[in-house]
Amino acid sequence: MDQIEQAIFKEIETEKLLRSNGYVPHPKQQELLDDKHRYKVIRCGRRFGKTVYAVNFIIQEASSKGGDYWFVAPTYRQAKEIAWRVFDQYLPRELINKKNETELSIELTNGARISLKGADNPDSLRGVGLNGVVLDEYAFMQPYAWEVISPILQDKKGWAIFISTPDGYNHFYDLYGTQDDDFKSFHYTSYDNPYLDPEELNKEKERMSSERFAQEYEAEFMKRSGAVWKLFSRDIHVVPRSNPDKSSAVYGSIDFGFAIGHPTAFMLHEIKSTGEVCTFDGFTQEGLTPQSVVEQIRALSGGLLIRGIYCDTARPDLVRVLNEAGLPAIDARKDVELGIAKVEEYMMVDPALGRPRWTISSHLTRAVEQIEQYVWQEVRGEDGTFKQVPKKENDDNPDALRYFLFSYTARTREKRQIIGYQGGDPITGYGRTPIYG
Repeated sequence: MDQIEQAIFKEIETEKLLRSNGYVPHPKQQELLDDKHRYKVIRCGRRFGKTVYAVNFIIQEASSKGGDYWFVAPTYRQAKEIAWRVFDQYLPRELINKKNETELSIELTNGARISLKGADNPDSLRGVGLNGVVLDEYAFMQPYAWEVISPILQDKKGWAIFISTPDGYNHFYDLYGTQDDDFKSFHYTSYDNPYLDPEELNKEKERMSSERFAQEYEAEFMKRSGAVWKLFSRDIHVVPRSNPDKSSAVYGSIDFGFAIGHPTAFMLHEIKSTGEVCTFDGFTQEGLTPQSVVEQIRALSGGLLIRGIYCDTARPDLVRVLNEAGLPAIDARKDVELGIAKVEEYMMVDPALGRPRWTISSHLTRAVEQIEQYVWQEVRGEDGTFKQVPKKENDDNPDALRYFLFSYTARTREKRQIIGYQGGDPITGYGRTPIYG
């Protein structure tokens, strides 16, 4: 068999492997797979199947053409927890030469290399010569991600896929409107995934505001206005005051507020055995000194064992004061957008529980008021463009809540090893739940 015949034989065998990897694209995914534009900008509703499509497109390109490919998520952690498992599910073992879970990289038998990156790590977005890149949830990345990656596609005339649900009128909206021979934009709703039950989507539509459903499931660009957490309801989220159960873990979070007009907000959170969170105590007070903050926390916590207090990293001196006083201060993760999304996730009513996974004690009246008053505002950036950001007024308790839920859930995911998955759609993988070791 000569070299040409060997190459043809290898290509045929590769195609057989890819056809047997379990991925059956639905019609709209197939439309994307067939399109030949260099740059695809895809806005789609939740559970459309965007990550499954993007991962399989990279697999097909890398296995058939060789070269270097990146999958970039808003954070490195998201790349590891979501995309890595999808690659693990669909990439045939016979095509893998070497796999490095620490570096999130895969080398194929034909020499192709696939790497997973996080846009929260700018240094990871530099390299030489890419054949293709997927920017997943691009609306939730900083625009610099594309600015850094674009030059390293030029040598090999590499392609790029920008895929996301919308997030207001930001840089993703601007890119979607690009008109160029290299660019093509696509719009799909969640209803375009035939593996989803339309009735389930209709139930979501009844539960959510029309604006939020339009953005999340119909992938419409909506101006963010009004309350940041529109799901918050006193009838649903505010509960009678109670002491934490003995089997629960207790954590704190604090937003230091020594500037005029900004009180210090401290919260105590109960992590129940069910995984639910109740913010059961706290204080919001102006004019406190670092030492009086320590005294207030000690008086409030009484005999409780506080396992950690998530703090604003902008004041390392104050974090140090807490630690020196014997209080377990921990640096909080401060990504505003992702933190807001995490709180919103906990405010949603869990169908299995029939209630939200986060509640707050009724005596924390000032915290409740601030959560209700936490609103979007439009500001002009340094580049002259406008964007919606949370208003920096009455945000002390919202910041403390965001510090806790975003930081705590990130840490618990790091410590628990996923050993497999159960349930879910056999074709798209949606709805699967992890099994932890």
